[in-house]
Amino acid sequence: MRFKGDVQETAQACHCTQCQRWTGGGPLFAVRVRDLDLTGAENIHSYAHSDWGDRAVCQTCGSTLYWKLQDRSIAFVALGLLDDQSGITVTEEIFVDFRPDWFPPFEGAAQRTEAEMKAQLAAFLEKENQT
Repeated sequence: MRFKGDVQETAQACHCTQCQRWTGGGPLFAVRVRDLDLTGAENIHSYAHSDWGDRAVCQTCGSTLYWKLQDRSIAFVALGLLDDQSGITVTEEIFVDFRPDWFPPFEGAAQRTEAEMKAQLAAFLEKENQT
């Protein structure tokens, strides 16, 4: 699987327990991508992991690919998919109330709890439903 798109130079670290299990213990590091163009989509296995989110893995190698809101376009891809990660900075950590004690916070990164993220998602979905 390959992708092309406009990749932001900022990354998000998700510490939710689902991401910790999905990535083998640490956070999911993801970057926002706009105008995403995927090739090899037949090798992607996507599944609903919650009432509102989908996760995807490569059926060939098992690599973590992306997370997205259900019925929406892909917005974040796993940082490890980038051929060139130079210049990427972690600017936001989410679900920090689940961050393991052994994993220190990123200096200067915004810190958001589960409650904050769920409130942000609810507000986003409510606003979207009004339009």
